[in-house]
Amino acid sequence: MRKIFWILMGLLLTGCLQSSQGTQEQTLTIVNATVVDATVLEQARAFAQQELRVPVRVIDNPQLAGLGDFQTLENAAVQAKQENDVAYIVVAELDGEEHLTVNADSGIAIINAKALYTDDTEVFTGRIRRMVMRAAAFSLGLPPTPDPFCVTRDYRSLQDLDRMGNNYSPPWQARFAEEAAKRGLQPPNPADPQRLAAP
Repeated sequence: MRKIFWILMGLLLTGCLQSSQGTQEQTLTIVNATVVDATVLEQARAFAQQELRVPVRVIDNPQLAGLGDFQTLENAAVQAKQENDVAYIVVAELDGEEHLTVNADSGIAIINAKALYTDDTEVFTGRIRRMVMRAAAFSLGLPPTPDPFCVTRDYRSLQDLDRMGNNYSPPWQARFAEEAAKRGLQPPNPADPQRLAAP
């Protein structure tokens, strides 16, 4: 009888282990379509993960490069997005002056690095960081806030963007945390790899 008990316990533990290994952590994913230096995106990733208290990863997906316009890129991103990607934030080079488009229904955000670019690395890094924070909020359904210090507020120019804060206002922090929890985003696991290639 004792032998049967230990066999059953072994089977149960094996099943639990396999189940836990088979489920992937829900995450916000920043996708580099081969246009932005890795250190710029790593700074944006680290800032977002620290401030939002959810897992944020960066992956490279060169297949999304050179698709030309927002709609074509969004369609390709929908196909590339994995089940555990709560938000799929693609950083790409596109023609036009639009900085960011977001489809909250699909969880796809597209940041146009070309429209944000400047030779000043510090300024460019700040623009990408702010766009990642904006994309994360809008992908989870938060609207822009009228708070002048919140990174989700409306702006009229790149200079206005550069003067903007980097984080959410306290009410928007609370709303983001609530929406993140609804979607299964948990505090990050520091042991997980940060930069991956697209599957």
